[in-house]
Amino acid sequence: MQLVIISVITIFLTCISFILPKKISVGLLFISSCSMIVYLFMTNEFFDAALSLSVMFVTYFSFSVVFDHDKKLKKQQLQQKLSVTNFQIVELKKDVRRILMDIWLAGGIAGVSVICLLFLPEMIITLKYVLGYYLILMLPPFLNRLLDYLFAKVYMLPEEQVLVIISLLEARELPMEHLESIQKQSNPDMLRLHPSFAFLSERKDYTTSFATVLRLTFSGETMYLTPVNVEAWSMYWDRFIQVAQVETEKNILPIWHRSNIKRLLWKGYFAISVKGVAAYTALLSILIFLHCPWYVITVFVFLWWLFNMYIADRLLIHASDAEEVTAGELYHISQEIFSQAGITGTRLYMIDSDVYNGFATGMHIGKGTIMLTSATTKLSSSAVKAILAHEAIHIKKRDVMVNQIGRMVLMIVLGFSIFVSFDLLKQLIEQPLLFIILINLFSAIFFICLSGISQWTEIRADYLGAKLLEAGNRHMADGLKELAVAQDQATNKALQYSTFEENNHNSIERGSWLLRFMEFQFMPHPPLYWRIQQLCKEENWKSTRKAWLIARIKESWPDFFQHKRVNL
Repeated sequence: MQLVIISVITIFLTCISFILPKKISVGLLFISSCSMIVYLFMTNEFFDAALSLSVMFVTYFSFSVVFDHDKKLKKQQLQQKLSVTNFQIVELKKDVRRILMDIWLAGGIAGVSVICLLFLPEMIITLKYVLGYYLILMLPPFLNRLLDYLFAKVYMLPEEQVLVIISLLEARELPMEHLESIQKQSNPDMLRLHPSFAFLSERKDYTTSFATVLRLTFSGETMYLTPVNVEAWSMYWDRFIQVAQVETEKNILPIWHRSNIKRLLWKGYFAISVKGVAAYTALLSILIFLHCPWYVITVFVFLWWLFNMYIADRLLIHASDAEEVTAGELYHISQEIFSQAGITGTRLYMIDSDVYNGFATGMHIGKGTIMLTSATTKLSSSAVKAILAHEAIHIKKRDVMVNQIGRMVLMIVLGFSIFVSFDLLKQLIEQPLLFIILINLFSAIFFICLSGISQWTEIRADYLGAKLLEAGNRHMADGLKELAVAQDQATNKALQYSTFEENNHNSIERGSWLLRFMEFQFMPHPPLYWRIQQLCKEENWKSTRKAWLIARIKESWPDFFQHKRVNL
């Protein structure tokens, strides 16, 4: 109960700080957080206080995305613009059943975690905290969706050729020159739009009924609206699109249609087993409830892990609504790469998404699948070929399985270390500061090792993937550079729609030492600037591995230990 109270108080303070001016809110948050920290450590044991403190910080950082001062300033600016500019209101159809369906889906996904949270034995309190964190992280996107349904208003500024959307906590300004396409849909696609099912997407759901939907695709973001006069607004906005498109309406079946049941089950399982841990926790709760021995529990959890590995490709295909590519230029490019790599049975899928990304999945070559987002396929054929070559090596070398086995081995080592030193750890609880330091140190070592395994497979995919390309390393470097530039541009545009922020980070330039430290030590990919720079050196695999190991140490130090900065 204390954790619930702490979360509620933190949300309340975050909301109050959002209402107050930024300078005042900073002081309020500082005083309030200090007071809560003092209270927690005065009224609780050190370990309980530290866990409660972690819940407070997770709650604050989750909800600070919703209660954002930069978004508030953007909203105020747009409200002022509307007061002095001619505009047309884009009236939206309203149907309360639409938001009730969102609530029902959110409740179904969160309900599994809540049940586990209530009935999970106290002996595995760590999992309870993990479930609590997951529920906290679920709330902000759903709160955004609820507020958008209740308060969002859409305006068209014909003189400035801008679409403005103003909700309670945020607003968006979308230049029509950035509009790339319009699509009519017969109904809102609930299994694509709901926050719990979001995967590799930058979508804003402003649908307020089950009427015909207009999907507006801008550079970096996609909007879904249900205007009253669909035909008129579709024709009006269509003239801003530079490339002519075929007028077709996509038929979306209702969520309760029998053909959507399978899709719902896959997406629901994805939400509770990949985006959350409720599936594993539910299994663990049942086994503990049945008083199973520890070795039986271990075997069951391991078998479930193997099962999830086996269905990983199908799970991600259904979760992302990916469609297999079986013809066209992209198909022929992929088949050429797959043939050179010796993985001719590999399938290529495309995910409808504005995010620039591609990845490989599947336990082994026979079950290998490569997925590209639709945004990525708009890059030059040369860049797409480089990305496919990189992913093809992941399939050929079974890197998905390598990373999962590495994760499992590290978890076993960590668990065995805790088991062996359990008596020592119990004594250290009486020295709480030392205990917390050691726990964080072990956690950091775990994630650094996990990152090391993943990064090793990434640089190998760069190096060997380049051998599948005509121009070798230079081709791979140029492909990664084009991908990085497109990612930065899309991120910058998406930020400008809702805030005054700009993406100052340039992925192909060497960043600050802190950013380099985080990327080299904890991220699954080495920094792009280093990957491109290394490819341009045309070194052999042995030298590349050595250079990466040196860079993980050398590039993680502050700049005054480094040589003069090198820009690509």
